[in-house]
Amino acid sequence: MEKEITLKGKFRIACLRDNEVIAEREIDNTIMNAGKAIVSGLILTDVGGTAFDYLAVGTSATAPNATQTALIAEKYRVAGTGSRQTTTVTNDTARLTGSIAITASNSIQEAGILNASSNGDMLARTTFSAISVSASDTLNVGYSVKVS
Repeated sequence: MEKEITLKGKFRIACLRDNEVIAEREIDNTIMNAGKAIVSGLILTDVGGTAFDYLAVGTSATAPNATQTALIAEKYRVAGTGSRQTTTVTNDTARLTGSIAITASNSIQEAGILNASSNGDMLARTTFSAISVSASDTLNVGYSVKVS
């Protein structure tokens, strides 16, 4: 019996002000077509690709669409720390986490995982109810992508 492999992502964000959590969100996300293409290339030595190691947030509420290749209104991007977690079978979930130091007031409502410090390919994107951030806030962000 043949079973299809799927990628399912989840995004978590917490906004800290003066070391206190003032807002939190946990949202499913859309895996992008370009991200699927990179993942399939990473399986093959002859094709390869650049792994996803960057987290970005922005201010657009435009709904995710699998054909999007970038955040609509990106404001911040950071290198994340990757790990694997066990959800159903050993090491079936990729986890990327990071912290973003906010430098200006914004209304953050989109996030993505990318494979370059600027531009690059996007694996996943999501939108969520806005989080109002101010200079000196910190966003703790994390993406989990389960392979099943």
